[in-house]
Amino acid sequence: MKGVTRYDDYLTNLSLAYPRGNLIGEIIAPVVTVEFFSDKVFVDADDAIMQVNDNAEGVNAPVVDSEAGTPYSYKTTRKALSEIVLDKEAKNANAVVALEQRATNKLTHRLLLKHEMRVASLLTNASKITQSTDLAATGHKQLNETGGSDEFENDIILAVKAIFENTGATANTIVIPFEAALHVANLGFVKDTLKYQYGMEVVSAQFQKQVMALVGLPPIIRGLKVVVSNGRVATYNKGKSATVGNPFGNNILVGYVPENSGIDSMFGILTMEYDGRKVVKERINDPAGTKIIVEWDYDILEANLKCWYKLKNVVA
Repeated sequence: MKGVTRYDDYLTNLSLAYPRGNLIGEIIAPVVTVEFFSDKVFVDADDAIMQVNDNAEGVNAPVVDSEAGTPYSYKTTRKALSEIVLDKEAKNANAVVALEQRATNKLTHRLLLKHEMRVASLLTNASKITQSTDLAATGHKQLNETGGSDEFENDIILAVKAIFENTGATANTIVIPFEAALHVANLGFVKDTLKYQYGMEVVSAQFQKQVMALVGLPPIIRGLKVVVSNGRVATYNKGKSATVGNPFGNNILVGYVPENSGIDSMFGILTMEYDGRKVVKERINDPAGTKIIVEWDYDILEANLKCWYKLKNVVA
């Protein structure tokens, strides 16, 4: 039986149905299924301001080059994690499938967490997201300081305006770390928003509804859909003191999430998925057991990142 490998439909479906919980990577970097593992996405040369003479009376219609812009490229790679379910452990369990389910769920969560870290590292990278305001700088107020409410409201307007001027895209999302969300919910204009706003139905994920209800946040702030980042990731090496933090750090992000990847692929970030998550079972002899492998083939496409704006050091 050594070396026998096969995809397991049941465990694959279990992985695909795994609840995202507090992971928001796929919310702000939507998944796009692609036919080729490597390709380029061509962008128009700013159609918003480029005028072309359309007078075709008695002459050939002018030709428009829709691939004049610099293309964005991607190349998907296989990401995978594995765990071994030992035969001797399975014999002690009531059902082998329970151990395999547990392994599948654990590996799926770690794959999704790694995806979240890739998205977060991109959106918090100062060389990638160049539009930012440091709330800890002189002349600014952090969320937990007196005057922080006015500062935050003005910064949102500043961010939305900068995104529109630089890309033509209208910001539609605000990403708030859980620690900062507790302070945002206490701001005056946010409390007023909550009074007159209805409908948690606009919140896509059940966990997001629960978090917003817990901290008292409305689903929309200043026209931006609220997404609470509540992920936790270990940032220490084995043998070192435990350090656990939010993947997005002490930053609030305002930006544009593509609503239609077919036409909006020139903005923000997308998860280009060549092959969805699959679960492989492989028999091994030393030690005797079954190896569970969860794999996912994708890449993060970086398009026009000027559609994101970062508010740094939002809480003291």
